[in-house]
Amino acid sequence: MGLVDHEIVTLFREYVHSLSPKLVEMLNEHYLHQTERRGCGYTQATRVLAEYINLPRDPVEFHDLKLFDNIDVKALKKILDQQKINDLEIDSWRHLDQSYQITKFIGKASASDYKQHLVQWTQLQHNLRELKQHAALEESKLICEMIEDIILPKTFEETNLVQLATLHEKPKVGSCPMAENFFLKIAHHRILREGEINIFVDDQNRPIFLEKLNMGDNHSCISLRPVLMNGVRLPAGSLFSVDYDRDAIENKCPNKQYKGYVMPFDAISGFWFLRLTTLAISPQNRKRAFSTHFEQQVENGLYSPGTTQLQQLIDVAQSQIE
Repeated sequence: MGLVDHEIVTLFREYVHSLSPKLVEMLNEHYLHQTERRGCGYTQATRVLAEYINLPRDPVEFHDLKLFDNIDVKALKKILDQQKINDLEIDSWRHLDQSYQITKFIGKASASDYKQHLVQWTQLQHNLRELKQHAALEESKLICEMIEDIILPKTFEETNLVQLATLHEKPKVGSCPMAENFFLKIAHHRILREGEINIFVDDQNRPIFLEKLNMGDNHSCISLRPVLMNGVRLPAGSLFSVDYDRDAIENKCPNKQYKGYVMPFDAISGFWFLRLTTLAISPQNRKRAFSTHFEQQVENGLYSPGTTQLQQLIDVAQSQIE
């Protein structure tokens, strides 16, 4: 493990609560995660977050809190179990910091263990909500935001982001570190002769996803805009698997230039978040953020992994629509 903690690890320890040992190990780039199959610790950490993001946010279950190291779940249970005694109505342990009735209770109630539990958890959630502002690194901001939303999920009304339907089970499509290979080529208009690309658009005909077919794993796609999945904001440059029957989609149009179709994203049966791609981070910061994963891309001769911008993929997608 490195001598210096990753900024994300430090921020959570200082402002919120220490992350789980597994996440700390990954973010600190332990050599076990810097393998050909895993890529790097940062990449692997986004795979771990994906395990949570693909599940609905439950208002009362505490599964999502496993992201942290031995966090005080007993206090949360008491907050829910003893609410009636304290004349409160709390339907979820999430968003306690934004509850007017809880703020009022804390301000007026006499000192008690129950009040202390509420103070503890409202402060923790408030700090989590503000954490991204303390991050200096681009890659840290993304992870902080994803973890924030796993704990404190967002809505369409708050974000105005496209909401994705989630697949009911994990697909067979993999998320190996070389998945960017074909997306990088597509960004430079280098598409295999047998290759196809499908563009999923929103109700304003803006490209949201680009899917590749007959190029590596089928039915893997990359997001071209931020999206919302189970209350979690996911940045452009996220890798997904999709499932749908293209023949059953009537409202689709052939691409202007390449094989494949333009079709509405909401005709897709479901999506499954796999991980962040290196394209989620701006070119100047990729080597720092993805370390050995990025080095693998360079060593394996991927097409311009250090200079290609996500905007180039967006331009390819847009040119199939116009």
